[in-house]
Amino acid sequence: MRVQIKTQLLSTLSAAALVMTTAGCAMDEATDDEAGPTLGVESSDVQGTAFSISVGGRTRTYAVSRPSTCTANCPVIIDFHGFTSTNTGEQNASGIFQLGNQQGVITVWPQGVSNSWNAGSGQFGSCCGTAQRNNINDVAFVRAMVAKIKVDFPQADPRRFYTTGISNGCAFSQRLAAAASHIIAAAACSSLYLLTAQTSLARPISVTEIHGLQDRTVSYAQSSSWTGAQNNFHRWATLNGCTGAAVRTDLTANSFVERFSSCASGTQVALYSIRSGHITYNNNDGLNIAQITWDNLKSFTLP
Repeated sequence: MRVQIKTQLLSTLSAAALVMTTAGCAMDEATDDEAGPTLGVESSDVQGTAFSISVGGRTRTYAVSRPSTCTANCPVIIDFHGFTSTNTGEQNASGIFQLGNQQGVITVWPQGVSNSWNAGSGQFGSCCGTAQRNNINDVAFVRAMVAKIKVDFPQADPRRFYTTGISNGCAFSQRLAAAASHIIAAAACSSLYLLTAQTSLARPISVTEIHGLQDRTVSYAQSSSWTGAQNNFHRWATLNGCTGAAVRTDLTANSFVERFSSCASGTQVALYSIRSGHITYNNNDGLNIAQITWDNLKSFTLP
């Protein structure tokens, strides 16, 4: 079933351009309305079955796509859009929808309040918009959403729910990894960091972040606004009790991955540093970000 959702999309390319405005969280002094461009179209479709639930007195919405190749014990990827984007924009840009269809993965497309997620605020950075300013309980939303998906889609493997997303959606994915590791098996996402003041985990959890070395919106290096990719990488390694040195593997002449493999309970922590700006989906080395994301999720399950 195709669900009508208001958005500002023209095509997949236009969607990528819209997702590029996710970095409004770095300029959160602007209002939500000022954060992104108008592309001149009022409606588009998010593919999947539409659902709504009430959480904290607020109606929340999401769509679920179950491919025909999913028959039993199917993994589930929840893909969170960036700030000022939509679930439709993320679905059109990230490649996760197509990967799910090809590989039998259920994909989930939640919609944030005022196109934002409450990823937290503090010494590591702040993000984003209405959700963060009003302290919207997005973690509670996801907990309720996952519980309903398990009922509505008995084909879903309850031990293999994963999170991904870009920018604000990535920071929120990591917040969920830290705060809801009883329902999330692993996280792999692009272009932002864990922003909450987490000092311990309920259980070790594998986390991968993919970041553009040329990102001018959420800086790869530590800055006055952001903790930086390397600090975030080593913070997750500490949280997961990783030992030894990270191993670096070159992906191309300009892009590489660093990985801690000796972490508690068989978890891993990885950082992909790639030749890209903020929108890793459109990177300069032709890397398939959806496949990289899935490769860093699929082998991990809940205990």
